[in-house]
Amino acid sequence: MQRFHTTRGLRKTPLTLLVWILLAHILVSVPGKGETAEYDFPRVNILEGDIFIVTFSPPAENIQVYVKGSETKDFSLLVLTNSSLNIPILTGRASIVQLIPQSPVTNLTVTFNSNTSLKIIYGILTGNYTYYRQVSSEYYTFSNGILVILQPQITIPRGPSKITFILNRFGVKSSSGFPIELPPLATLIPFIAVVAILAYLNAYVLVDSYYLSKREELGRLRKIGIVLLIVLSALIIYWLLNNFVKY
Repeated sequence: MQRFHTTRGLRKTPLTLLVWILLAHILVSVPGKGETAEYDFPRVNILEGDIFIVTFSPPAENIQVYVKGSETKDFSLLVLTNSSLNIPILTGRASIVQLIPQSPVTNLTVTFNSNTSLKIIYGILTGNYTYYRQVSSEYYTFSNGILVILQPQITIPRGPSKITFILNRFGVKSSSGFPIELPPLATLIPFIAVVAILAYLNAYVLVDSYYLSKREELGRLRKIGIVLLIVLSALIIYWLLNNFVKY
């Protein structure tokens, strides 16, 4: 710590002492240049077998990765210090950390250093986008899967940093070997009822129009009405599938 000495001609008045005390307090309070900035990201739900990816652009230095699971299980980890991901939001080279967690809960901590401001983008490489479409609408398709981009995307200043993620791994409910998760009964029953009503209405109109055409020629308005009914029914079923039924 820097020492301060008074000259022989200086009078030690109360005001002088107060100035020295405040100056010493300011010097002690200034943070050191080597302090590590810490960032905690929101919890991430990841499907079993999918790959969690963190990217640093431009490439970071002195990358250290620490993985701690809630269970003592192996995990797959890959660190690329200077690579390319080929997505529009990530220009140039980048450092990439890839992790396949095996424990129900996994803590991923990455420490690194950078001589310039650095952008962090993270996401999940999956073969089934259905499980993540309610979380993010931003994704990119590759030959080995779909990369779903998660939020937030942040830019941090230069210097040493530490980022932390908590990954919740969940499995796929399967039946007879097919990884299909059935929708809840409370959603499935109303959906089936609506489809049954629309199917009955369309069948009734088509059959009635068929027998009517045997006796007389169908009018133009009736033909247009039949087409509109079929199209509207199909749109209603499609809308229900995408908003109420998880498939």
